[in-house]
Formats: sequence, C-alpha cells, structure tokens
Amino acid sequence: MKVVPLETGAVFADKYRIDGVLGKGGMGVVYAATNLAVGRRVAIKVMEAGDADAQTRQDMLHRFRLEAQAAAVIDHSGIVDVLDMGETDEGSPFIVMEFLEGATLKATLKQLKVMTPAQAVAVMGPVLEALTAAHAAGVVHRDIKPANIFLCTRPKHAIKVLDFGISRFGEGSGVTQTGQSMGTPQYMSPEQVKGERGVGPESDLYSVGAVLYHLLTGAPPFESTGGEMATLARVLSTHPTPVREVKPELPVALGKLVDGLLVKERAQRERDAMEVRRLLLAITAPEDGPVWAAASVAVKQELAKGGTPRPGSNSKRSAPGVLAMPGRTPSKPSVPRAGPRPPPEETIALAPSRRPLVLFAALAALVLAGGGGAYVLFSKAEPAPTTGVDAPAPRRPKVEPQDGTGTAAPAPVEVELTLSADPKEARFVVDGEALDCNPCTLKRKSGAKLAVKASAERFVASEFELVFDRPQDKHVALAPVPSALSSPGKKPKKPRTPLTVDESNPYR
Repeated sequence: MKVVPLETGAVFADKYRIDGVLGKGGMGVVYAATNLAVGRRVAIKVMEAGDADAQTRQDMLHRFRLEAQAAAVIDHSGIVDVLDMGETDEGSPFIVMEFLEGATLKATLKQLKVMTPAQAVAVMGPVLEALTAAHAAGVVHRDIKPANIFLCTRPKHAIKVLDFGISRFGEGSGVTQTGQSMGTPQYMSPEQVKGERGVGPESDLYSVGAVLYHLLTGAPPFESTGGEMATLARVLSTHPTPVREVKPELPVALGKLVDGLLVKERAQRERDAMEVRRLLLAITAPEDGPVWAAASVAVKQELAKGGTPRPGSNSKRSAPGVLAMPGRTPSKPSVPRAGPRPPPEETIALAPSRRPLVLFAALAALVLAGGGGAYVLFSKAEPAPTTGVDAPAPRRPKVEPQDGTGTAAPAPVEVELTLSADPKEARFVVDGEALDCNPCTLKRKSGAKLAVKASAERFVASEFELVFDRPQDKHVALAPVPSALSSPGKKPKKPRTPLTVDESNPYR
C-alpha cells in the first residue's frame, strides 16, 4: 500500500503541523513537524511497504514496532525518545519521535578522518552508557555502527544511539530467526553473521570494538572489494590486523582492549558495557572539542547543499520554513487514525537478501532503508509515558484546547524527582547550587530542565541535564579515576584486559 505524501503545512493526526520532508527511503518517509499544542519540533516516520510481499511487509512492521518498544523499555537519555504512534487512514503505521539536530558519527568522521584515543573515548563513552541501560533492560541493539550514533549539536551537546529496528528483546523476540543474519557487514559479530540464537551484549560490544577500530585507524577492521558477502566471509574466517600494527603510536592497553573486543569466540569477549567504558577511561581522559567542531562542520555542509534548515519560528501562524528536500514536492495530505517503525543504510538482511541503501547523514536528516537498521534523525521533543511494550503512549497527557482558538498551555504541574549517585560520598551541583545530600529530592514545574554535575573525590565527574517530565529516580554511577590520571607523576597501572574467561562467572 502506497502512502499519500503529506503536504507541507497540513495538520496531521489533528495536532502535528507538517513542516517538510526530512528523508525518504525504501521503508517510507520521514517528516519534520510541530506539535501545535506545545510548540515542540518532532519527526514523524510513516512506513511504506510499497509492493513488498506479505512476509517482507510483516518484517518491516515488526522492525517499526521494535523501535518504539526499545524507547519504552530502556527509557534512557542516550536513546531516541518515541512520543506517539498510530496508523494513517490508508493503514500505514507511523511513529512520532523527538527531533534531533546534528550529524551522525559517520558524517562527522568524514571531517576528522581519524580520531585520537581521547576523541574516540569522548564519543564511545556515552554510547557505552546507553548500551548499559539497553542491556540491563534485556535489549541487544545488534546494529551499532557510525551511522547509528548521532551527535546532537543543538540545543545542547548530546550523543544518541539510533535505530533499534533490528534489536532483540529477551529470548527470541528479535526480527531474525536461527540461520538468518541481519546487521551491517563491517561491524557485525561472527555470531550475527552465522545467525546464531541467543545473541547477547557481547555481540554489541564486538560492534563497539569495530567502531573503535574505525575511529582510531580510519577504516573498519574488515573491508572487501568483493562486496558484502566477501566482507561477511572475512568476518567469519579472518582475524583483523591488530590495531597497533595499523597505528603503532596507540597505547598498548587500548590496542589490547580493541583487539579483545574483536575476538571471534563470543565467550572470550567482555559482555559488560560499563566495564568497557571504565577501561577506556583508565587509558585516557576524553577530549570532545574537535569532535563537536567536526560535527558542526558536517551540519554546515549539509545546509550548504540545500539540506533541512530550521524554521524561523514555532508559531503556528508563521510560515513552516524551508524544510522540504530539494526536488521533492509533497502532494495531498493523509490524515491518520491510530497503531507503529523501520530502519536503513548499509545494513543488510540475509535470507531473504535485501539491497541496502546508503545512509544520508547530516542535519536533522533521517534515512529509512530496506534491510533493517539505521536512520539519521532529528532538537529535543517532550518525552512521553508508556502504557506497555506493544503500544507505548506519550509520556505526557495530551493538552486539550481551552477555547475555540485551538491553542492551550498545559496546566503547571509540580514534578518530584529523586537524584542519587554512587559512591555515597558523591554530591551534586544543580544549576550552580551545591547540594549537601545524596540522595536528593527535587521539585520543579513540569517541563523544567536543570544542569546537574555529580562529583566525588577520586571519581570522574558526570554532567547531565535533568528534565522534569515525570516522577522518576535518577541514579548516576561514577567511574573511579584511573591511577594514571590521579597520579600524573607515576607510571600508569596496566588496566585489566577482558581477554580471559572468568570460569567462576556462568554468564561469560
């Protein structure tokens, strides 16, 4: 069933004004839009199955829903938020997601070519935090790659993990079945290539190792001129060149860590994402300045090519702004009713095979492609509460108009949050005010945002934004300061390597 394009300026689902097209692909269309009730920017993905057969359409629908389920189950600031979902009059599922401004790591890497260890740690540290939350919720991403890591440049620097469209929840709930592979060849673990059952956190950490290898050397561990199948064959049969043979100047500990994540035997890999983050921080302190500068250049280049600039105003009476991609003219609007999400790029699916599309990465752009797993998204929209894994609902109640004008402001509601941290000696600075408590109870009006810094002696400080969108407990686990950083005059201690198997741990 073909989706009728939504016209710029049309009101979708009685509350979203369509501002333009962000991207198109084999899976559907992504629009920039504005929630008229609260004036927030959002991205709306509408699935289009086209002439796909029944099985392919079912797979697409499943991947579409997985994205919403992941956001509902994980509920982490490093995961793209799903705010609403439903179905158009033609029966096509749609998802409303937060709108991000920035560039993918893939686009950013085109500017830097190669990253220093400090820059790579600055990017992958937040990714590992998001994966820690995902794995704790029983979700394995299965498609970690530069195109699925998004660097938000506005309104505040943040790193998001994108596209859980081929993720796996618990046992047997992923898209694929035994013998079927799905992912991106250059970053897929050997067990994914084989289509093994029970793919776990260690598979995501293999992909993290492959991304680190790419950041540090300028190329992924496996590339082949023979196409995707040749690359997959090398993943199964060939050991990657040790990272320090490519870049001898890299720290020995970093080389061992990356090479250890890329071992083919899954039982010999680290499966704790937070432990990998700790080991990275023990090797070097993060330096993110050049990374954000490169991301900003990537955004400017996209704008120069006629990309998707921001509208001049959020007022519903103003012109929607220049958002439609060049050469694409939307036609008649389609109005939805109610019921879900897909993926895209070099991501591939084997059995049945699907031709991947190249990811379009830059400012506020999202690409959906056949084959599963990747989009480049979107400035932060309001989060929304969930009503269950199968159908996450907005985390805020809908604001109904108070009069005939169609506008209304939400009633001020006070939200209470509990803020805590490990170790217990940690203390918080909230919007410049030092708090002598841990845990701390904070009350603010709904929608308020606070800048928070958690710190403790001999621990790495953590800075983050606290959003009062719903009652919640926010807990922060600070990483110990490595001896190499706390004692500059001493020789750094050798960090623990995850290469050996701990026989006392039944999960390794």
